[in-house]
Amino acid sequence: MRESILRLWEQHSEAILRSGLQIALIIALVVVARWLGGRVILLITRALTSKIEISERRQAQIKTISALLNSVLGYVLLFVGLLSILGAMGVNLGPVLATAGVTGLAISLGAQQIVRDVLNGFFILVEDQFTVGEEVTLDGVHGVVETMGMRITRIRDDEGRLITFANSSISRVTNHSRGRAQITLDVSIPAEYGLLEARRWLQESVCAFSHPALQGELQVSGPRTLDTTRYTFQVRGYTTPAQADAVADALREHLILQAKADGMPIGS
Repeated sequence: MRESILRLWEQHSEAILRSGLQIALIIALVVVARWLGGRVILLITRALTSKIEISERRQAQIKTISALLNSVLGYVLLFVGLLSILGAMGVNLGPVLATAGVTGLAISLGAQQIVRDVLNGFFILVEDQFTVGEEVTLDGVHGVVETMGMRITRIRDDEGRLITFANSSISRVTNHSRGRAQITLDVSIPAEYGLLEARRWLQESVCAFSHPALQGELQVSGPRTLDTTRYTFQVRGYTTPAQADAVADALREHLILQAKADGMPIGS
């Protein structure tokens, strides 16, 4: 037995050593390529997220894409490394690649939905269509985004139900948390106080109102009707869509308290 092993070693030692060196070199190259690729992705991520004008939401998205690229890089290098090691060991890669091609085709046919989910999730993330915590309407379902990933998105609807969407099924997105929303409030004041006095009181009361979500100054216009018994003015302003109801309620409360303090009977 020992003599047989020695004979085999004498016959194949050179090929074994050569294959071992090749395998060691392949592993080293894969490790170096993985490290260099990771460093490049990290440097690009830091360069993008270090910009002052980049929002926290955009920074989170960039980091998510960075993690995805790292994962893809790792799988690609692992696949290339395994094929290279098999080639160094003398394995005929033709049948292996043919089998892998057939297997990959079968898997791809069965996983088309998953591929579409991941691709659409990638574009949702890159295009910044919505993010966690925002109020959205996805294909007619209104709610707040709780989680979003590369394959699925979950929102909590108005009734408290957690609804899961496959990303490939999301065809129409309405984001209620972006841009600004207009708030309007009609205020009616008895004509007995006089038009100029009524407008002056309302403008002063509106100027005294403040809210952190209010964008710009509130504007007073009117009278908006030809009613000779009451003057109806409109107060108009802008805020974030998510805070529109809260700002409108705070404005009503402010005007009611101010009217009580000044003895001014108002209505809407």
